[in-house]
Amino acid sequence: MLHILSDMLLIHDAKEFPVAAKGAVLCVGNFDGVHLGHQRMLCEGKRLARERNLKFVVMTFDPHPMRILRPLQPRQPLMTATQRLETLQEFEPDALWLVKTDQAFLNITAEEFMRTIMVNTIEAKVVVEGSNFTFGQGAEGTVNTLRDKAPQLGWEVVIIPTQQAVLQDLSLVDVSSSLIRWLISHGRVSDAHRLMGRFYSLRGFVAHGAGRGKIMGYPTLNIQSEQLLPAHGVYAGKAIITGQSYPAAISVGSNPTFNGTHTTVEAFVLDFSDSVYEQQVDVQFTSWLRDQHKFSGPDALVTQIQRDVEQIRQRVADRPNHREHLGSGSGNPSAANETITSIGKECDGR
Repeated sequence: MLHILSDMLLIHDAKEFPVAAKGAVLCVGNFDGVHLGHQRMLCEGKRLARERNLKFVVMTFDPHPMRILRPLQPRQPLMTATQRLETLQEFEPDALWLVKTDQAFLNITAEEFMRTIMVNTIEAKVVVEGSNFTFGQGAEGTVNTLRDKAPQLGWEVVIIPTQQAVLQDLSLVDVSSSLIRWLISHGRVSDAHRLMGRFYSLRGFVAHGAGRGKIMGYPTLNIQSEQLLPAHGVYAGKAIITGQSYPAAISVGSNPTFNGTHTTVEAFVLDFSDSVYEQQVDVQFTSWLRDQHKFSGPDALVTQIQRDVEQIRQRVADRPNHREHLGSGSGNPSAANETITSIGKECDGR
């Protein structure tokens, strides 16, 4: 089925690829996290397409190939497929091809991928990729393969160098999805922000929990998400609910004070009391507050929660109107990710 998002075509099959988008500038990748390196590549693809009056095509995959290749080693994504598409759409591709990843697709050789997809279907004129890009069965294709085949297949290859970023400890690192995953899994959400260019965000539905928070005077939203969870701890962050952003204290852990046995994500949303059960929300992690602790009882836990909330209030004290409206009825939670809107400006040089 062919879908239209704004002025962008979202396709799922080669048969849907529009004739009008052939002869394009092409970017291919998993784009998990759409980090700074991805952004630089996509910006260059967009710029070249506009400069040469060509169409701009982005090709990505769902699920991540590693979910198929290593099914016994579950890989929780940095983004849901919808979040990824929403973010990629900000780069204004003329067509976004979401390939369903299965074993048959992963068995395609690099040669077949280039000829069948990149040449016969897309008729790519320019291919823009990162320096570590691989493709085809067994990741046999590399950027050198693209360069070697360029004279024969009629495309220009533009390789974007690995981007770097400075962490809070002033160390200089190469930006990659794997490093971002490591940072998030160790609770270093502020450093992950430096590599992603925006806050790490979990999207999920609000489920019924044990109800202890309400009894203690701090009702929480119990978020169920399939994404990678940050390390156990308490974080300052934001909750995006029906297009508005609210400060939030977010707990990731097993509720040790109550002898919990499984990990939950619970967000206490400041100055919010509506019921949102079964609704989709985003929670953004802006900074680490503290470790999870097993307190002596509910009273000691409530005292600590009060301290957590006070810290968060102090951080937003200079923004008295903290309930930001993030869209006029669009219902798009990702609109709250304020850095996303700057991506297009950066690409356009504004």
